[in-house]
Amino acid sequence: MNKITLETESYLVEERGNERFFPFLEIEYNEIIIYENEVPKYYLSFSSELESANGFGNWFMEELQNKGNDLSGFIVELGKSLNLNWDVFYTGFGEIIEDSWNSEIVELIEFNDKLIEKLKTTPQHRV
Repeated sequence: MNKITLETESYLVEERGNERFFPFLEIEYNEIIIYENEVPKYYLSFSSELESANGFGNWFMEELQNKGNDLSGFIVELGKSLNLNWDVFYTGFGEIIEDSWNSEIVELIEFNDKLIEKLKTTPQHRV
């Protein structure tokens, strides 16, 4: 599985302990971060690589279109089908703690056909 390393920032959120919020403000319009259990875990790029990923890109785009282009809804539904809690948004919002900014390097797993196949065949659905 390919991994992507991104430089980003994070912030502490009130009443969430040491959990950090990663907004990923610097990603491009065709890039998406998929959160698993509120933690950034997967990187999805809508690029020519997605289209050439053994038909995965075509399937993904057709399914997305069938879902009314609701990317968040589609990712949530796909995650549930694999017994995973996925979203493209961090939903644990609260008040950001002042002066809690931190520079971060985050390693994400590339979201593609190989990942989906691995998740389908891994009993505990964890990568």
